[in-house]
This record gives sequence, structure tokens and C-alpha cells, in this order.
Amino acid sequence: MGEENRRSVRRQMFRVCRYNIQGREYADLSTNISSQGIFIKNSTPPAVGTLITLWVTLPQDWGGLPLQINGKVTRVDNDPDVHKRGMGIQFLSVVADSLPIIEYFVREVYQQPDLQEARLSQAPAASDPDRAAYRYHLPVTDPPQGREEPGGQDRGEGG
Repeated sequence: MGEENRRSVRRQMFRVCRYNIQGREYADLSTNISSQGIFIKNSTPPAVGTLITLWVTLPQDWGGLPLQINGKVTRVDNDPDVHKRGMGIQFLSVVADSLPIIEYFVREVYQQPDLQEARLSQAPAASDPDRAAYRYHLPVTDPPQGREEPGGQDRGEGG
């Protein structure tokens, strides 16, 4: 898919992202992020549809905030060159210990003017049950059909 077909602008973001798939922890390099998702390099990417939880610190111009993001693999690139393989992850929800972090993510990264209260929930923080964590369920648009690419031309697409 070319730039003209993308729903959101991608920004380069070369960061090590920690993530969890079915109880196993991984760490790989992201290459870009957008309001819809993130692309992470991975030599053996999981199947399209796989749910993923990732922890990332946003770029400084997006506040440098630490976040937990829940998402779904929507695209897999199985390029013959192992260094070009990876997965596009669509954002489903974002979790943070602070409501202002959620508000910032929704406004600056997800490009929405305000939080929609119906999408916000609160639960004990995983790191400290005496503190609250906030989860914001992002409005999800249907991505292009998920696909496994044997050497796709669209290695930069996030979610």
C-alpha cells in the first residue's frame, strides 16, 4: 500500500519496544508509529490477528511518555531478508497510570480533540494495586485486509 492509501501519517521511531504475546516477553526495534499503529521488526512475526501488549516510550515531540498499548497484528512482512521482516500492529487501547498521559496520547498521537468518557475505564495498576490505572479504548477503523507478505513492498506500514 502506497503513501496515498494510508489513513495516517507515519513518523520514524527507532525504539526498542518490549512486548508480550501469549505470555511470552519479547523486545524488538520499532521503525515507525502513527495514530493508527506501529511497525516492529521481528525475524519471525506472529500471525495476523495475534493480540499483543507492548510497552513503549513515545518520542520526545509526543511527550516522551511511557505507555502500555494493547493491539492486534494486522500485517506481517515475511521478507526473504530477515532484517526487513516485521509486523504492523493496530492500536486497540492505551493504558497509563495517569489520566493526563492518556489525554496527551489521545490528543497528540491519536489526533482526537477530546477523550470520549464512554471509552475510558479505570482499574488497579498492575505495578501497584493501591493506585489506579486508566484504559482508553481507541476508536478502531477496519484496517486493510490483514496479509502475510513474502517480501512485501510496504514494509513501513504500522496498523
